[in-house]
Amino acid sequence: MPNSPAAPISYMQPLIRLRRTRRLDTEGEVLVSVGQTVASGEPIARGTLAGGHLMLDAARALGLPPERAQREILRQPGEQVEPGDILAGQRKVGARQLRAPAAGTIAAISEGQILLQVNDERSFLPARVPGQIVDVHPGYGATIEFRGAWLQGVWGNRQLAEGYLHLVGESGTQLLTADQVDMSLRGAILVAGRCEQAQSLELAAQVPIRGLILGSLATHLGPLAAKLPYPLILIEGFGSTPLNSEAYRLLSELENEVATLNAQKSDPGTGERPEVLIPVKDAGIPPEALPPQSFRAGQSVRVLVGSQKGLLGEILSISLAGVPLPSGLRASAAEIVLEDGSQIRAPLVNLELLG
Repeated sequence: MPNSPAAPISYMQPLIRLRRTRRLDTEGEVLVSVGQTVASGEPIARGTLAGGHLMLDAARALGLPPERAQREILRQPGEQVEPGDILAGQRKVGARQLRAPAAGTIAAISEGQILLQVNDERSFLPARVPGQIVDVHPGYGATIEFRGAWLQGVWGNRQLAEGYLHLVGESGTQLLTADQVDMSLRGAILVAGRCEQAQSLELAAQVPIRGLILGSLATHLGPLAAKLPYPLILIEGFGSTPLNSEAYRLLSELENEVATLNAQKSDPGTGERPEVLIPVKDAGIPPEALPPQSFRAGQSVRVLVGSQKGLLGEILSISLAGVPLPSGLRASAAEIVLEDGSQIRAPLVNLELLG
């Protein structure tokens, strides 16, 4: 009998322990020490890059001859990049990659080498995660341990900020409208189900709020969302899917607590996703994130696509041999009982576990 495929996991945990290692790409100066508590926006290391040009060797980074490395380069001259952007290599887990050590512009590419014109004279490395320094990597960075609530999203606009959580409305279906945004929300991270108005996002920037968590955002607002001065995280994605019940319950229980919105870009290669982190004092030693695992009966899952997108349920049984679906295709699938008691059959590729 075939094995169940490894299951993607989306975390919505009221209490978890995470360790994150943050490193400079080139040697610099570490600004923190073991035992120190840091905020998410606090610099933990400073690069020694001077304004000018850097020659980055893709062939050496990828372990390939120059002619093969040249074909692995993903950027073009004139393209602007941010620190950590992949410049060369495959975008998959475990693949060797060359990443940008600083913000800049690709000046030239030749024979497996990339000439990067650096924008900034100094490159500070923020913690991005609130917590305690548990290890220092001399010259490069540190490892930070976070203890608290953790909620992952599917899209973020790369901004970072902290603020207190404020729920808009009484459920995860709440539509964020311009008349709900006023000066009383200054410094808050708003939580709402959906948003369809550009005016709502723009008014929030004028208040200004510290961040926004939505179930979904109207697709046509994507370009505006990417340019907002505050972090925006979508838990379900673009469209009109409301905030799922588990995410709403978690955030409502923690309303008025200070949260970090790390709206980093989703990266399948590293597993990084946009995230909400809410420190919990005196948390003891909470559990760590789950290791990779396969689908099985009894697990909690979320539906990722189709008319049931965003709904949560529990797996009753799994058929790996391939079962007929309404589309006429055959695929490995699961029988699921949803929160309202109804049952559906969904392909495993359309599901993710709740961690």
